[in-house]
Amino acid sequence: MTKRTTDTVRLEPEHLDEIRASIDMDSLFVGLGLREAKNRSKPNDRWAFSPFKDEKTPSFHMGPGCLWFDFSIGEGGGSIELIQRQYGLNCFEAGRLILERGWAHASVDLSAPVTRQRDTVRRTVTKAVTSETGDGAPANAPIRQDLLKLCDFHDALAERGISEATCDLLGIGFLPQGRSPLKGRIVFQVADARVTSRSGGERTRVILSHLGRSVDGAEPKYLFYQGFHKSHELHAQEIIRLHEDAAEQIAKTKAILLTEGPFDVAKAIEAGLRNVVGSFGASLSEAQAAKLAVMAQEFGADTIRIVYDRDDAGRDGAAKAAALIEAQGLSVRIFDWDAPVTQGGRGDVFIPAEVTDLAEFSTKQIQWLRQRGLL
Repeated sequence: MTKRTTDTVRLEPEHLDEIRASIDMDSLFVGLGLREAKNRSKPNDRWAFSPFKDEKTPSFHMGPGCLWFDFSIGEGGGSIELIQRQYGLNCFEAGRLILERGWAHASVDLSAPVTRQRDTVRRTVTKAVTSETGDGAPANAPIRQDLLKLCDFHDALAERGISEATCDLLGIGFLPQGRSPLKGRIVFQVADARVTSRSGGERTRVILSHLGRSVDGAEPKYLFYQGFHKSHELHAQEIIRLHEDAAEQIAKTKAILLTEGPFDVAKAIEAGLRNVVGSFGASLSEAQAAKLAVMAQEFGADTIRIVYDRDDAGRDGAAKAAALIEAQGLSVRIFDWDAPVTQGGRGDVFIPAEVTDLAEFSTKQIQWLRQRGLL
């Protein structure tokens, strides 16, 4: 095998974490030519004959996250360690080989000079990682790794009233272990509905990235993988196009609901709302506003209802988002946290001051607000 020269880009430790988190088991198995023992293998739990010695009984095991152990030699590790062991490379060289062969992805520019033998592969991988949108800004290419396969349901989700069914629909779970930088966080998949080479011309759900939300107050509160451009996506945008109830709800309300964070979206989904997306914070980009306009035109919405948090950042963000959306030719209604929501025997009824975001409402309260035309 051709060794890397010193003129190639050196990966950093964080790139290796991204590779470990995004490695695709199928691609790795096929790419390395591992002889699988199919009679013993199951999804995400595979057995093969050792790639390091001849044997009659398969002793090589690989589980979730491509963690492996070869019982014939008494060694194991992750995807990078497997490449190191097989080809005699250091961890950074092994990581680069994985990226060049398209078995994983990381936010690193592979366009630096490489050997001629690798140049064709480099151009292919670089194009896949840094494809562009129409405005020339980097787009988010689909990834193969489903980090949720390593995740569990967590008490923090139950405490917020998010069920396992909603977690399955949106791709939410707690990552208890592994080498991903999202370890110890609530993980949210970021997905889209796109036409792929295998979807027969129909849109299908593809994973674009994962983000992690701290559960113990650690900073940053939300952690994104480097290289993911959140300003080009809307959280739960795939639901709008793929869920059977979304089009019906948009047609009925003539609106799409825009909120801030993934928990806000999850709580709205839990309450039965399907025409809801999130902007990953109280800041809407021009690209996100344009995406909302496309959705609105496609499904017959004429209004975007903004429900940002009940704080200064939320109010300022909602006002700026409204200006961007109106520039797209849509009307906007900003949720007024301080306005009365109904009248009771003693006068106007207001939302309690301690309720500061959509996720803090109960599902029944969200359903009631929807019935009154406020969401």
